[in-house]
Amino acid sequence: MIMLEDSLREMFTAKVEAPPVADDPAGAVIRRGRSARRRRAVGSSFAVAAALVLVIAGVTTLGGGWFPDRTGPSSSVAGFSVDSVDPFSTAPVDPPVDPPVAGRNTGIGLDIRSGDQLWTTDGRRLSLTGVGEVTRVYRVPAGWVYAGTSKVRFLRPDGSSLSLSGEDDRWVLSADGNEFAFQIDTTVYIAEVTTAGMAVVGDVPVPADSWPVALTADRVVISDGRHGYGFVNRTRPAEPTRNADVTAVYAPGGADLVGLVREENGTRHCLATLAPDGGKLLPVRVGGCALGLGGTAADGGLTPDGRWLAERRTADVALIDVGRTLNGGTQLISCPVASTVTPVWTDDHTVVTGDEGRVVRCRTDGTEEEVPLPDGVQESWQLVPRLIVPADGR
Repeated sequence: MIMLEDSLREMFTAKVEAPPVADDPAGAVIRRGRSARRRRAVGSSFAVAAALVLVIAGVTTLGGGWFPDRTGPSSSVAGFSVDSVDPFSTAPVDPPVDPPVAGRNTGIGLDIRSGDQLWTTDGRRLSLTGVGEVTRVYRVPAGWVYAGTSKVRFLRPDGSSLSLSGEDDRWVLSADGNEFAFQIDTTVYIAEVTTAGMAVVGDVPVPADSWPVALTADRVVISDGRHGYGFVNRTRPAEPTRNADVTAVYAPGGADLVGLVREENGTRHCLATLAPDGGKLLPVRVGGCALGLGGTAADGGLTPDGRWLAERRTADVALIDVGRTLNGGTQLISCPVASTVTPVWTDDHTVVTGDEGRVVRCRTDGTEEEVPLPDGVQESWQLVPRLIVPADGR
């Protein structure tokens, strides 16, 4: 028995100390299984990480989830909210790529509104959101001011936007685009527009049934659509007296306030420079009664220096030399296009207009050229006026 036990002990000892067999199928299978488990574990870790990134991105895009509310304090004027900290983001519709030179300048010289998108002269597309259907857009030094029927927003060059006002469409910009005037009840507030939003710098009392139509350095021109136009002095406000003979006032161009007045003892409309007298606007120089002017400012506008007026008509756009007309002469240049787009001046000598499929540039020397629209612009496109300081600084 002792000898058997000793033999068994030697046998087991030899088995334990023996090296593994070189051709070991079971060991190979075990090793492959362990490798596969390690690969699945690593793959699962990457999948979990990717899923977490997608979930975070989706929550950020939708504005929901567990992130804390980052809305900050906001200032307001009589119910008009101003986003002072947390702007509403309107990221570019297309990725911010560097377009080719041909895509930067279409030859138009102005931005285009196509639906709720802004097509800029440098080839970008930005979203005009937060106001419903867009009704007005202006290029100002700090960015763009755009509006729907009851909300006004400011779009920064980086694509983010913030609210300027809401619940009312009675507002107007200064000719240089640096000031914004808006009315609530019987008060017109005047604010400076910067990339940070707007800062109210003053206010004037006005009649409840009026609205601002033009803003100058020292006056707010108002109208009510029935009793003509008047003005309120910004530093010494008093009750305005509206002149029913004044039927239109154009945004200031140059040093003079220019508008349209009814012909004395007649039915035609005439071009006129307007001057303040008390709280009333009175015509100083009158001319061009025979030009067939339409009587409203909706389809016309002045050059930055105030010398030329463009008026859209049924079959053409008329370019009128204001100074010569008011001095008794007449100079009218016809731009032969049945325009469906309100004409907008790019400088003191060139106006841009067009129809659904083309752009036409007309110059005060009588020359014209047709420019193709960028591909993808919708049929209901409009030009974006660019509010700038005249070259002579007036």
